[in-house]
Amino acid sequence: MTSSSTPDSRSVVVAGGAGAVGTMLADLWRGDGDTVHVLDARCGDDIRSPGPEASALLGEADVVVLAVPEDVALAAVKSMSTLLRPTALLVETLSVKSRFSSAVAELAGDAVHGGGPIVGINPMFAPSLGLSGRTVAVVVHQDGPGAGRLRDDLARWGARVEMTTADRHDHVCAAVQALTHATILAFGCALTDLGVDADETAALATPPFATMSALLARVTGGTPEVYRDVQASNPCAPAAREALARAVSRVSAASAGDTEDFAALLTEAGGSLGGYADDYARLCAQMFEGLSR
Repeated sequence: MTSSSTPDSRSVVVAGGAGAVGTMLADLWRGDGDTVHVLDARCGDDIRSPGPEASALLGEADVVVLAVPEDVALAAVKSMSTLLRPTALLVETLSVKSRFSSAVAELAGDAVHGGGPIVGINPMFAPSLGLSGRTVAVVVHQDGPGAGRLRDDLARWGARVEMTTADRHDHVCAAVQALTHATILAFGCALTDLGVDADETAALATPPFATMSALLARVTGGTPEVYRDVQASNPCAPAAREALARAVSRVSAASAGDTEDFAALLTEAGGSLGGYADDYARLCAQMFEGLSR
């Protein structure tokens, strides 16, 4: 699949371009007038061992995107040094960055991708929501002019670009993704264990319960592979789930104590918000106001 090109357009190859993230990026570059080629396993394309036609496209590309599972990306990066031009930008879209970053570092002595720019991005939202106004985490594995242009592209498309490192990305995402999803799923499992009737809880739902139920519906209605990947792939995720289990125990302990014990628990929990407590409180008020309509 391609788009029409202009004299200043780039040639972009998106491996895994039939997936949600790959499709979003392909559409954005097409909108810029760039020539976009999509390679996808469902169409018989294997970026780990590309055939002659795919290899030719990769050799002419200005940008190559690996919107593929981690095992595929780790295998594919090893072959990029012999396929891509030294100035071509290689982009990965993995939800975990540290293993890919380590693979790049290990191969650096073999001139990975000719020493060209390699950048990781992670859209911190479902692609169906659209990119404008939303956060994209960016990790530069190997710097170069193409890396800066990608950051410019993301900003021009309306994204809020947040630069980070691979290790820091995985540590923080264990909190904002793995911990959050685990909490939501644990809430649903606890409701099942309690045996309460869904009609009754819907009739008596408080705004916090309605919000948690809405999140539960979104997660459980999603793709299992995506949500499992959040829990299974991030090396920091087990620590996040263990922290959740300890926190539930602390809630039980504080509930068995007196008011001062519970006040201390609220202070401890609220301290995690830092200087953003008032901002999140206003956001919550806006959300709850919407629930009453």
